Amino acid sequence: MIAFLRKLGWLFRRRDKEADLRAELEFHLAEEAEERQTTGLADDAARHAARRDLGNLTLVQENTRSTWTWTFWEQLGQDLRYALRTMLRNRTFTALAALSLALGIGANTAIYSFMDSILLRALPVSDPASLVMLNWNSPGRNSVMKAMSGSTWGDSKSVTSGIFPYPAFELFQKNDALFSTVFAHRRARNLSVTIQGQGHIANGAYVSGDYFRGLEVVPSAGRLIFRDDDSIGAQPVVVVSQAFSERHFGRAVNATTQSILINSVPFTIIGVTPPGFFGVDPSAAPELYIPMHANLALETGQFGAKAEHYLAKNYYWIEVMGRLRPGVSLTQAQAALAPQFHQWVESTAATDADRVRLPTLVVREGAGGLDTLRRRYSKPLYVLMTMVGLILAIACANVANLLLARAAARRREIALRLSVGAGRLRLIRQLLTESVLLASLGGALGIGFALWGMRFLTFLLANGDANFTLHAEMNWRVLGVAAAISLLTGVLFGLAPALQSTRVDVIPALKEAQTGQAAGRRSLFRVNLSQALVTVQIALSLLMLIAAGLFVRTLANLQSVELGFNRENVLLLSINAREAGHKGADLLAFYGDLLKRLREIPGVRDAGFSDSSLIGAGFGLDIKVPGITNHPDTRIMSVGPGFFQTMQIAFLTGRAPDERDRPGTPAVAVINEMFAKHYFPDQNPLGRHLVLGTAPNTRDMEVVGVTRNARYGRLTDDFRPILFFTYDQGYPEPRQMVYALRVNGDPLVHASAVREILRQADPRVAISNIRTQAALIDQSINQEIVFARLCTGFAILALVIACVGLYGTVSYNVSRRTGEIGIRMALGARRGIVVRMILRQVVILAAVGLAIGLPAALALSKLVATFLFATKPNDPVTITVGVAILLSAALLAGYAPARRASHIDPLVALRHD
Repeated sequence: MIAFLRKLGWLFRRRDKEADLRAELEFHLAEEAEERQTTGLADDAARHAARRDLGNLTLVQENTRSTWTWTFWEQLGQDLRYALRTMLRNRTFTALAALSLALGIGANTAIYSFMDSILLRALPVSDPASLVMLNWNSPGRNSVMKAMSGSTWGDSKSVTSGIFPYPAFELFQKNDALFSTVFAHRRARNLSVTIQGQGHIANGAYVSGDYFRGLEVVPSAGRLIFRDDDSIGAQPVVVVSQAFSERHFGRAVNATTQSILINSVPFTIIGVTPPGFFGVDPSAAPELYIPMHANLALETGQFGAKAEHYLAKNYYWIEVMGRLRPGVSLTQAQAALAPQFHQWVESTAATDADRVRLPTLVVREGAGGLDTLRRRYSKPLYVLMTMVGLILAIACANVANLLLARAAARRREIALRLSVGAGRLRLIRQLLTESVLLASLGGALGIGFALWGMRFLTFLLANGDANFTLHAEMNWRVLGVAAAISLLTGVLFGLAPALQSTRVDVIPALKEAQTGQAAGRRSLFRVNLSQALVTVQIALSLLMLIAAGLFVRTLANLQSVELGFNRENVLLLSINAREAGHKGADLLAFYGDLLKRLREIPGVRDAGFSDSSLIGAGFGLDIKVPGITNHPDTRIMSVGPGFFQTMQIAFLTGRAPDERDRPGTPAVAVINEMFAKHYFPDQNPLGRHLVLGTAPNTRDMEVVGVTRNARYGRLTDDFRPILFFTYDQGYPEPRQMVYALRVNGDPLVHASAVREILRQADPRVAISNIRTQAALIDQSINQEIVFARLCTGFAILALVIACVGLYGTVSYNVSRRTGEIGIRMALGARRGIVVRMILRQVVILAAVGLAIGLPAALALSKLVATFLFATKPNDPVTITVGVAILLSAALLAGYAPARRASHIDPLVALRHD
């Protein structure tokens, strides 16, 4: 370190060292001259003899400097200064090259930042590397899982999940030798929170007593949940997030000891989590952390939490994580826990059939928390990463092409520098310095594009969701990637032009004209390399265009899906009056009275409600029809007055529920066309009866109407049998309701009036998810929309970059063939012939690029097959359109230099030679 500081000090004392060197040389010459004067030589003759014996003074100075430690840095400074002057003299070239690289580097950096957020970022807790996540995997459907509340993923061959029965969680807790802590959690969505008489909607999480101890979290204020808080009969307490405390109470310290109502149950806030803490699921940041056993008080009703759930061995519903003890590895935990879990889960199988597909335990790393975001976004981001990688490759090829063209123009300059003694390695280093500096400029601009791209991509992915938690940041890893890409592109794509431009015959090159015109085999090789780069750009651009076309076709297919209802001018809003304290007949009256008030808003044409929205939801219960044994996947929907009229769902026969269908009257139902075809083929379904649910909870209903098919659930699902029943004629009891208002004009204009009416009806009842029906449908296909937009933009960008490269290559070739074109025109060649001659070269390059890119596109398009809807990966229309666009763009890029070549004056052209 001391030696380095000394060298650095010498570097800054360069002027002093140079002065000392000159003084030493002058002193040496004076001494030598004085010795020669003693032999009788005159003063001038003595000094001349001394200089002759010393040799070239400049060379001596250079040789002396070469022994100094700063020579490399001195030469680097010279190279940088010369590179800057060269870039400033060629502003157009610099702008094109830097902008091409900036776009490619910026796009890659933006996408990588999201990959970093999803795949690499650890939970903001102490020592996240010691956390593990417990999952299970089964061959096909889990045979012992008789009921569940949570999610599974996989296919028919293998199913994976992170939900366990509560007794399994207690089994894991007994492994003190492996874990210092084992804790459980479960999401709690759309909780109704009342603060000082005002209703709000918040997302939360049910957590076990060791949750915060296991994560080693320190509270921002108050205390966190302990084991004693998570038991039946414990005082109802809650921990809130930092953002929740600041939004409702001003400061974190003000939130502690405050009383709030959660689903009409009083809770006391005992603590606030630290800033930046979002639990263990990066996809959902809870605002409330509630003891696990409190769900018995909060989730009431027929489908709510039951005390027996904590004893049931076949009900899978909680997610489990643990913290390994020091010295215990993931492999050791897997080896110790898997046999225990197998023995336990085998004891929960009642039959031999249940034992066929028993789940096996999988212990996974838990540093990144739950992998909800990874499952949702990793594959799409990998596709986007591939696409932006292709853009960077196209941009680099374009820059290499530009560097080749510039190197050809500088042949005479390079030859002159070689002729006066410059070394080839020294010139290569100089040219590489220029390319690296150019790439660094592109990288610096690319970081600016990346910052904008991250915000834009977040906006697209969120699609208006205020609770969207995936936010990319510019951190040291992202900056490192951007710097590495810049350096790599500068070296790789500057090396070939540097090697070629310094491999030159000096004498012929010095005889060339200033235009850079050259001949010979090396010149031909240089042109072929440039054309090869353009061909690669065209091939990669075709890949981008076909991918973009496939996603655009998918989006068009999704947007043209037959809905069975009118999506326009409809405002949706969700409320849950039951969780705000309304029960029984009061709940039914509240929903009905609110509907009447909403219908009175000026501009509202129709209004109705149902227990869920048509798109994005889906609920099923057992349905029995006398004489029918085959029951398909049937969906049910509880509806209120005016639902069918508001959504404009057409009736084939019968009627909609009306005033005649009140509480206490015989229950009625409406079925869709698919339901009628399956259950009542070639029969009149009106007047037929069916039973909903299983004993002791059942509802006998008479079919009074048949509607046309309407989408219910996912937009990409096929039409399914649907049973519509009235919300106020018995089982199941109503909970949340989604009101639909068909209005004149923009639906969101009426949002404030809706909020005011609900505040007047009951301020404890909060509105959630207020949005238009069209926005809800767009959000359900948000991934496809984002893909189509980004891929289209990337394809256009790639095409523009490729066309710039093609334009540069053709222009360069035209300038090299100026003399030849002049001779042709002097001999009588017409302008059209010259244009066709130039465009023929463009067509050949494009054809070779298409020949390379088309098979690659057909092979790689299969990788995005899972993202497509009603579109095949080898869709002929998409491929044809992509090829046509690329050919048209190539001809357009080549036409400008071709037209310029056709206007060359033969006399002027011939003077170039």
